[in-house]
Amino acid sequence: MAVNNPLQVVIVGARSVRQGTGPFIAAGLHAEGAKVVGIVGTSEASLDQALAGLSSDWGIKTTGYVDLKAALKELQPDAVAICSPWRFHAEQLQQVAEAGCHCLVEKPLAWPATEVEIDALIAQFESRSLLLHLVGQWPTTLSAFAELHPDAPTGIDSFSMRLSPVSIGEDMITDAAPHFISMLQAIAGPGECLSCDITLEPGANKLALNCQYQHKTGSLSAQLLLETCSERPRPAWYEINGLRANRSVTLPEYTQELVCQGKRVPIADPMHQVTTSFLSELTAGAATKGDLLRSAHRNLLQLASAWR
Repeated sequence: MAVNNPLQVVIVGARSVRQGTGPFIAAGLHAEGAKVVGIVGTSEASLDQALAGLSSDWGIKTTGYVDLKAALKELQPDAVAICSPWRFHAEQLQQVAEAGCHCLVEKPLAWPATEVEIDALIAQFESRSLLLHLVGQWPTTLSAFAELHPDAPTGIDSFSMRLSPVSIGEDMITDAAPHFISMLQAIAGPGECLSCDITLEPGANKLALNCQYQHKTGSLSAQLLLETCSERPRPAWYEINGLRANRSVTLPEYTQELVCQGKRVPIADPMHQVTTSFLSELTAGAATKGDLLRSAHRNLLQLASAWR
């Protein structure tokens, strides 16, 4: 499907209230030459705040809407970035597909949603030859990890990750497990999270998820550690075969590095890498990776089932 030059894009959820990525997605798309022709928010007050922030922080001047359908009809964009809370994704994805727009959507794709419901949503994009691309910033750090640990073995036996969502209880899994799944897919290829179990500490703000990740060439032991944290920058690290990479963030610039035992490797802005990848795939006419999206959601259902 042909797109405008520059690409015309609408951002849904362009304000970062708790852990939203909308402003950073908008900034990344803008930096790569796309034109943010509109944003969609929940109220006039929230739109005013979002518009002011985009203008002052990123030099993005655009128009605000409180209704996605109205924005799609009036602006007829090439693509939409959905950065709203995941509870609204299913309805918004349906509207975007029906409008014939490509889509970059924050994780999870939609929740709560069954496999059948997710399959139908993805099929809406596939049947129209539209690109549906899930945000996944953590895999962009793997090149820095390779520089941090140049002698790491190629075979992977174990993977663990620590993340710090602002949510508590089951919502911690919905918010953070998609990052964990995206890393498993990136390091081992498509696979299934099996034998999932959970250890929950009192207070519902700290837990450990364990599973075996079965992939094409074998399996690996995987663990996701979650602990609620409301302050930025939030603690985060991962280990591959026991080799640690701590994320270090410098504020207010929000520059990032991977760190281990005094060695530091800079990370190119992960969110900008995501938006660059999306625009590159869109320009190249890439197809939606439907099987990978379906597998990611199936794994999220498996991990979430451990809570229940």
